[in-house]
Amino acid sequence: MPINLPLEERILILAPHGRDAEVIEQTLSEEGLGCAICSSYATLLQELEHGAGAALITEEALSNADFSLLHSWVEKQESWSDFPFVILSARQRNLARNPVLDVLERLVNMILLERPVNSETLLRAGVSALRARRRQYLSRSHLQERARSEEHLRLALHAGRLGSWSLELANSILIVSDACKMHFGIAPESEFTYDDLINAIHADDRQRHLDVIEAAMLSKDDFSIEYQVVWPDGSVHWVQIRGQTLHDRLGVPVQMAGVSLDISDRREAEDRLLESQSNLRQFNEMLELRIQERTSELAQANDRLMKEMSERERTQIALVQAQKMEAIGRLTGGIAHDFNNLLNVIIGNVDLIERLSADERIKRMAGSARNATKRGAKLTGQLLAFSRNQTLDLKAVDIGSVIDGMKDLIAVSVGSGIDITISVAEGLPRAVADANQIEMAILNLAINARDAMPDGGNLNIDVQHRYAHDGVLKPGAYIVIEVRDTGTGITQEILSKVFDPFFTTKAVGKGTGLGLSQVYGIADQSGGMARIDSTVGKGTTVEVWLPVAGAMPVREHDQETLDQPLEPKESGNILVIEDDAQVRQFIVECLEILGYTVDQAENGWFGLEKLQTAHFDLLIVDFLMPGMNGAEVIAAARERDPHLPIIMATGYADMQAVEKVIDLDAVLRKPFQITELANSVKRAMHASNAMQHRHDAPPATSRP
Repeated sequence: MPINLPLEERILILAPHGRDAEVIEQTLSEEGLGCAICSSYATLLQELEHGAGAALITEEALSNADFSLLHSWVEKQESWSDFPFVILSARQRNLARNPVLDVLERLVNMILLERPVNSETLLRAGVSALRARRRQYLSRSHLQERARSEEHLRLALHAGRLGSWSLELANSILIVSDACKMHFGIAPESEFTYDDLINAIHADDRQRHLDVIEAAMLSKDDFSIEYQVVWPDGSVHWVQIRGQTLHDRLGVPVQMAGVSLDISDRREAEDRLLESQSNLRQFNEMLELRIQERTSELAQANDRLMKEMSERERTQIALVQAQKMEAIGRLTGGIAHDFNNLLNVIIGNVDLIERLSADERIKRMAGSARNATKRGAKLTGQLLAFSRNQTLDLKAVDIGSVIDGMKDLIAVSVGSGIDITISVAEGLPRAVADANQIEMAILNLAINARDAMPDGGNLNIDVQHRYAHDGVLKPGAYIVIEVRDTGTGITQEILSKVFDPFFTTKAVGKGTGLGLSQVYGIADQSGGMARIDSTVGKGTTVEVWLPVAGAMPVREHDQETLDQPLEPKESGNILVIEDDAQVRQFIVECLEILGYTVDQAENGWFGLEKLQTAHFDLLIVDFLMPGMNGAEVIAAARERDPHLPIIMATGYADMQAVEKVIDLDAVLRKPFQITELANSVKRAMHASNAMQHRHDAPPATSRP
């Protein structure tokens, strides 16, 4: 057995008679399958404990074998495991079947081959058994990932001091976590029913709780309530309950679920604050009386003191808010990156299953999984942009009519000190949009422009018909609403953050930071996108791209992408740099299926070393990686080979950094399917070839 053979991938061979074992090993090894020969039945059992992908055993090797040991090993397998055994039996002529085979068939997952067996049949059996084992390993990975996710959720609840609960409405069965029990003063090992919960609520708040629960059963919105609870020791505490009602397909409420939080400390702090505010009001009233009795000099001194207190408080609030918003922005980016990687592996492999499987039932199941992962992908995208609490009412909308109907509203909102110019191209087709939300987006942009021009200026609103070919948007016709001002502009350091939720450059109390993020969310959910460009001292331009109605089917993009057949196999040498092993493996396998020769690296340093020692026709690199990010890798690769085609595959990136080193049409958004990967690779390599031809062609003769 080769020293570097992975234990879980090898095929164990037990064939003690003659040269059977050596012949079988030679047949399988010639096709790249790793094998390990076992000298006896006992050795086979020992090697099974160490790990293997399949076992190939001759019938005579099992004579007088103690199957109880094998049965014990099989029973100890985990739920995902069903180890395959390939048994080579002797041909039976008018003889009863060997009872050993009947016993073995009841014990294990057995593939029976009757000898004599040709090498092709033997090889196919080995490959089939090993493939089945690899699917089991994939199931194991999924189960482990699910366990890690559940552990992360448990840690998050524990860190937030949150308890979880669920209530079956049909029978009032209440299931609560230990933390939730502690919020009601109940020991973790004690029983806690819904009746116990009702009885624990303070008599003054009990009816209010019942009213909220009754109202929540008729609504699909989240609910929240705070009330006092009386612990078994008689002490009174405050608990906050948040939850949502789950309905069946007929709309009948069947379950409630949510979290609980002990807010006694917060309520106590609020009570102290109210008391302090009351004392402060009394002090102010007394102070006013004293001020009236004292001289104007004392009154002025008091005014200065109050002003300093107010300024100090405002500064402190602004600092806390800035720190909190920065943390939210970083957390959002990290979550999106990790989830996009997970979704990319899932959606890509589901795509391959659905394409390659001939079983309609498997294809339907894969389709359901694909739709679920795409909903997860959409949720991740809305986390980065800004997810609103309602669904857009997408229809064919005349954008020119929408803007014409809100001219007066825009003029009133921006004031008389700003000159407004509105230009709508003639003959524009209708766009896929929510008219009300588009009005809100345009108004938000107009108000932002007004705030950027405190001393007046020009506001231009242009509506044009354009085509997208940059690879970021789906190619096709779009209606572009361009809002341009001559204001103070935005620095490049924060330009890439303006679409993040709650990010704002305005003073505390002057803005929520939701305006531009809402504009981005509206455009994104309409099938388009929002773009911004700004120069300090010259102004800012925001573009909202909306698909043309009829030219881009609404909510059908996923099926169209899936139905596109894979083109004939291509050729070329590609390097993939990706820190996530599963995502990297998926990209490599897809490219190999497409016909390319692929090498891979787990980080930027290793990738640059391979670029220096080998020739590649294309580089595919992730953005968010430890050590060197994708933009830094691309910059270093360009220094070595300025003409190397590059694709950045990412679900979240600092687009300011990306634009410095690569065109946006060379960005492949995660999660993606194999068709999208194939199209991006083909487009990048063909564009590079066309560029090379232009460099090699003789210069054109200038015309007079």
